[in-house]
Formats: sequence, structure tokens, C-alpha cells
Amino acid sequence: MPRSNISDGINLEQDLDGASIQNLRFVGSDRLFASGEYLYRQGEAARQVFVLLNGSVKATSTHAHGFDTLLKIHGPGSLLGLSALRPNGVRDANGIAVGEVQVVSLSTKLFLKTLESNGALGILLIRVLLKRQQQLHARIRNILGNNVEQRLAEVLLQLNAESAVNSGTKSLPEISITHEDLASLVISRRQYVTQILGEFVARELIVTARKRILILNPDGLQRIADA
Repeated sequence: MPRSNISDGINLEQDLDGASIQNLRFVGSDRLFASGEYLYRQGEAARQVFVLLNGSVKATSTHAHGFDTLLKIHGPGSLLGLSALRPNGVRDANGIAVGEVQVVSLSTKLFLKTLESNGALGILLIRVLLKRQQQLHARIRNILGNNVEQRLAEVLLQLNAESAVNSGTKSLPEISITHEDLASLVISRRQYVTQILGEFVARELIVTARKRILILNPDGLQRIADA
């Protein structure tokens, strides 16, 4: 019986709707980050929450030996830095700008005060947390139960769906990601991921360019994921 794909029924819409973004922007402060700049670093005190307006942010985890694992790539409309909502919160991941990034920055105190006066925003936050929990569980099942080819096909399908949401279209959105970041997402070596991507190109499932992937045949990728 075919397995469900990596989204696993999860709503792939952005975390916040337009009205919520504008409400938070009204009380917060706009900030710009250059490409490669850290919004926050793992292990530091968490005192701010961010709303991503434009660009992408990589969430990575730094291990004891110094190497990073890519956890997720956040797109516009995402809530970032939610570890700041815990008492004496500490960052459990890094947030790194991919290209120039524009965010709304809110102190923890101000964000919590806004939640107290805006019940709809509080409900949205609960949904965001539940969605991320489901995505984490789906990723763990994927890593434990699938081979690298299956994992890569599922990750490409998820990134494709998220790119479609962020771009506002479902017609062949481009995925902007490096082979190294893909390898980190599927827990494999970059060379092996590059080899599998080449096989996908030969089978006319995708087209690749520098840091760009275009999905030509999502049904074909889904059959690989479900094999």
C-alpha cells in the first residue's frame, strides 16, 4: 500500500495570514539581514520573535563536533524564533539568512502581550506549533523507513509544494537549494545526492541549474517515494 508523502496531510500554507502579519508589523520593528547573516544563534538567550516578510531563512542545528545539520528552510510568512516563548528560553537552532531577508522583530514581552489581546493570533500560533510537530514526526518516519532515493524524492516534493505556496502559483515553481543543503535534509553525503539528482534528470523527472531545481514530473517522484 502506498505511503503518504512527506507533507502527510499537513497544511503547507504559510504560518501567518496577511492580516496577522500586518498586525504584528504595526507593533514590531522592521529589520534587514544580509545574506549569510545570523538572525540568532544556537545556545544564546532567546528574547525576540521574528516574522519573515521577504526572503528565506535556514534553520540549522550545530553539533558538538562543529558541523551543521539543516532542519528546515523557512519562507515568507513564517514565524521564527519561537524558543523565545519559553521561560528563560535558549535558542535550540540557528537562523541564517538566505539572500537578503526582511523581518519584523518583536520582543518576547511584546509578542506575548499581543497574543493576550488577539485570540485569533493565539489560535494561529497553536496551529503553527502542531504543524511543525507533525512535520518533525513525518521527517523522522521518512529517515528511519526510507532509502536515500525515496527520502530525496519526498523532500523535493515537499519543497516544491512549499515553493508553490510562497510564489502564489502551482505552475512549475523553482526550488532554490544547494546539493549540500539537500544532502543535509535527507541525511546523506552530497556526492550521493548529486548522483541521484543526475539520475532524476536522466529520467526527465527534474531539471537542475546552479542552486535551482525544477520539478517536471511530480507523479514520477511520488512513485519513487512510495516504492
